[in-house]
Amino acid sequence: MPALALSACSHWPGFKSESPAVEFNLSTAPVAFRLEGRVAVKAGEESFSGGLVWQRDSTSEELLLRTPLGQGVAELRGDSSGMELKDAEGRLYYAADVDALVRRALGLELPLRGLAWWVVGLPRPEVTYRAIPDADGHLAELAQDGWQIQFSRYAAHSGRQLPGKLVARRGEDLEVRVVVDAWTLP
Repeated sequence: MPALALSACSHWPGFKSESPAVEFNLSTAPVAFRLEGRVAVKAGEESFSGGLVWQRDSTSEELLLRTPLGQGVAELRGDSSGMELKDAEGRLYYAADVDALVRRALGLELPLRGLAWWVVGLPRPEVTYRAIPDADGHLAELAQDGWQIQFSRYAAHSGRQLPGKLVARRGEDLEVRVVVDAWTLP
């Protein structure tokens, strides 16, 4: 009976019922982007943090990882035919799948296929997901591909609302943080 009494109280003056559900207000993915920022990866006892420059258009992409002092750690370049990764020692690796390439070359589980969408505040298309909007209808939380992603610091860039920070976690021991310092959209 107490639960019934509490639910009935929501209709009395002075009590507020639950607020209406917020609907998603997601924009379409930009055709191309360039971002400059910082990335931190924690995988068990191993960790990396440094600079990130990511340029992507409809036909190709390039991702550069650097140490905090600006030394190159990895360069990824590719198009629809495959990806190439050059590590800090100058070794080259090739693969059709970017996630497998990074796993083989760097020994890291980075969700780059998903990050390409998540970094612009969208779920990866044609893959199931669960999402929670923020008060403005942008992605606040997303569960996709076994990852839990939190988004924050949305700001307007060339007429689009893009997140300035995302934190992607898989399990207890794998975390990827991306903080965007600058966006460039065509």
